[in-house]
Parts: sequence; C-alpha cells; structure tokens
Amino acid sequence: MANYKVVKCYSDTIREVLLNKQMPPWHADPHYGKFEGDRSLTFEQRRLLVRWIDERCPRGNGDDPLAELSQRPILQDQWTLGKPDFVVTPSQTMTIPATGVLEYITNIVESPLTEDAWLRAAVIRPDNKQVLHHAIVFLEFPEGYQKNREVNNWLAGWAPGYTMNAFPAGTGKFLPRGTKLRWQLHYTTMGSEQTDRTELGLYLLKERPPVEIEVRAVYDDRFKISKHTSDSRTQAIREFPHETLVYELNPHMHKRGSWFRFEALYPDGRFETLLFVPKYDFNWQTGYRLAEPKLLPAGTRVLCTGGLDNSTQNPSNPDPEKEVRWGDQSWQEMFIGFMTVAEMPQSASAFKQARIDLPPGIPTR
Repeated sequence: MANYKVVKCYSDTIREVLLNKQMPPWHADPHYGKFEGDRSLTFEQRRLLVRWIDERCPRGNGDDPLAELSQRPILQDQWTLGKPDFVVTPSQTMTIPATGVLEYITNIVESPLTEDAWLRAAVIRPDNKQVLHHAIVFLEFPEGYQKNREVNNWLAGWAPGYTMNAFPAGTGKFLPRGTKLRWQLHYTTMGSEQTDRTELGLYLLKERPPVEIEVRAVYDDRFKISKHTSDSRTQAIREFPHETLVYELNPHMHKRGSWFRFEALYPDGRFETLLFVPKYDFNWQTGYRLAEPKLLPAGTRVLCTGGLDNSTQNPSNPDPEKEVRWGDQSWQEMFIGFMTVAEMPQSASAFKQARIDLPPGIPTR
C-alpha cells in the first residue's frame, strides 16, 4: 500500500475482505467484553470504504499521504517497547533444515540478572518469521525456591499475530536470583535451509508492583475428532479457588479450530461470557486484553468450549480423512484457553482497607 495507485489496484480484494470480515484481523464478538487494541471496523466505517470502492475509488485533492509515508525507513528491527534493560538469546543460532518435520527445541540459558528483580515486561522479538512457528520462554527456578501457592513458570510467548505488550498496569513478574530461562522453539521448514536467533527483552520495574502476573491454562488434551466432522465440540473447565483478576484471554487451537468461548461460572449460579470468537483463525494468535480487568470471586470456574472443523468445507484442514487428536504439529490439534491473571493475595476490599494502591481499573466493593 505504497501509494494511491496500489490501493486502487487492490480495491476489489479490499472490498471482499471487508465484507467477509477477514480484515482487519479481529475476531472477538463485540457483544461480549471490551478489549484494548480493538482492530475491528464499525458498520459505518465498512460501509464508507465499500461505497468509496463502488464509486471506483475517487482520488480527491492534495498530496498522496501514502506516498510520503512510504519514503520513510521501516524500522523492523526495533523493540516495540524501546531498548530493553537486558537481552537474552538462546545459546546458539538455530539452523532449520530445508525439509522435514521438526520437534520442539529446548534451550536453557542463564539469566543475566544477578539479583532478585521484578519485570514490567518480557518481550520476544522473533528473528526469522518465515520458519518460527512459536517461541515460549519458561522460568527454571533455583533449587529450594518455594511459594505459598502453585508455581507458574511461564514468562513470555510469541506466535504469528500476537502483539507483544508490557504487563498490565500495576502488575509485574518476579524473577528470583539464580533463575534460568528455558526456551521452547518450534520451527517449520520452507524448502531452503534457514537460520534463526530470536531474542528476549527484559524490562525492569523499580519497585514491587501491587500484584504478580501469571499465565494459567484451561485445556483438554484427551479429545478425539472424527474424520469429516464439521463441528466437533470440546470443553475444559478450571476453578479459581481464590479471588483472581483476569487481564487477558488467548484462545489457542490449530488449523481445524472453528470457534472458541470463555465463560465465567460464578459461585452464586450466575454465568457470563468473557470472550466469544465465532470465527477462529489459526494465523492470528490474538491476545484479547480486557479494557478493565475482571475480578472473579473465589470459587469461580472458567469454562472454555470450542468447535473444530475436520470437514472438506474447512479450506485450512490438512486432511479431513484422518481422525485427529492432541499433538504439537499444526496438522494435529490443541484446545487451550490461556488466561493472564493475578491471584489476589487478599480480597480487593482488604487491599483498600490497608490503603494499598490497586492497579487501575480494578473494581472495589
């Protein structure tokens, strides 16, 4: 889209992807929840663009702003949050062969931090997006490190379509001294040998935040999808025994994924849809960050349900003739609802009574 002429040349395609809502890439149903970074267009915006295209894209007056912008250098190698305090890479450059099926690569490296630290962000910057299927960094805690609750060792993850942001305001991630960083790297071949040296940027907080962020998963790894099934459904549920703040929801399936729903089942019998993705797209691993964090009372259960299309009507289906189960590769399947949360060390009301500042947007009783 370097200038007006290019846009006009693609106008028929633009009209098509606007009408079928393939673009812009945003798949959350607007009737459930409000999210940051909403890329969707309103009905009026779509109608305006389609009408302009139907009128054969009149040029208008003045300079072409796209032509001016296209002359500026594209800084693809810049960190989205600015220069990190520390940069961590795998211990070696990864070589990806031209062909074959590749298993996950595990690479453990030392943390560059020599003291306990709190992080405001951990951002993965992919190197070779042509072959990098995903990258995840886990924490390998030092021997003897214990918590009073479940230890969560997820630090950061990247997949195509996912936007790397700082942790939500008022939260952070604790990195104890002596922690190691375990890379999980997954590559797909593309017909020629490639290399990759993906990086992790660590951004420090000056002081401890009010709450600690973590990622939890609601998943089913025992499903079976019959061949030629257009809407094979599965579900998973997880209870949150303590008062918990939910910041972000991230549905994850593979190429047969069709739709996905997060629901909160409250202890008093009420239920609420937190996120509904009616048309899941494997190529856009979107994280849906809530405009305001949702406070789940102790005892709330989160139910994830979803549909998977193993029929010939699914153009992304690797093979409708095969029965499908859980597996790491894209032609296999997964069903996971990732949730970025902060378990409250005490109730929100107790926070207020103790005169401790709550992160912005958290409801109080």
